[in-house]
Amino acid sequence: MVVPKKIQFLVLFTFTILAATAQKKDLTYYQCAFFESYRAGNMAPWPGLITEMENAKSADVAWQTEMVKAMYGMVGYEIGAKNKDQARVYVEKADVYLEKLLEKYPNNAHIHSISGALYGYKISLAPYKAPFLGPKSMYHVDKAIELDAAEPMGYIEKGNSLMYRPAVFGGDKKEALSYYRKALKLMDAQNSPPCDWQKMLLHAFILKALYETNQAAEANAFLQEMKKDYGSMDWIKQFVGADYMNGK
Repeated sequence: MVVPKKIQFLVLFTFTILAATAQKKDLTYYQCAFFESYRAGNMAPWPGLITEMENAKSADVAWQTEMVKAMYGMVGYEIGAKNKDQARVYVEKADVYLEKLLEKYPNNAHIHSISGALYGYKISLAPYKAPFLGPKSMYHVDKAIELDAAEPMGYIEKGNSLMYRPAVFGGDKKEALSYYRKALKLMDAQNSPPCDWQKMLLHAFILKALYETNQAAEANAFLQEMKKDYGSMDWIKQFVGADYMNGK
């Protein structure tokens, strides 16, 4: 049977488009997909993107680190949305990958940072475990800073531990802010890639800390700078808290 040239062209065209799409789905593709959906305040694509990255079964450390970091992002989102059961699903997923990554790359500061963050989330899901999990979280965060003092995420998680810990247990929002600022300074110095959702999240942490430490004027100015970089950020009021942003 002779296939008409028009059908041949359509088949070839479709194959070319699919091949081009597949080629685009490298690490940068996923980084930018996570970034753009986060900037839009729409986390719906994240589970599918994470699944795609898992299904690729890449052994590349950068790929796996980015994938686990996305799981960490989903845990935070689900906790914020009061979906603790779904948050636990991503905690368990990330745990499996992190255990293997730490075994293979014991001196990788970024991986230690993510591990420390995950223990922090485990405390959020089960506060009664704080006496047991807290030291584990801080071990990995401090280890990250010890291994690489220029790794921003170690300072982000150091800040988070102070920001979200009750004052009676050593929490200090002003000190947390100093760690966030240090992390941002490091990111700026390292010329982090434009599709860096964690840098955008760090800006949100700083904004929240500024409002919660009664530095409203600086917070308002900081917010305007954020909007120049990231757009309208309609979700930021929910993240920071409307009462803080409205001066209540």
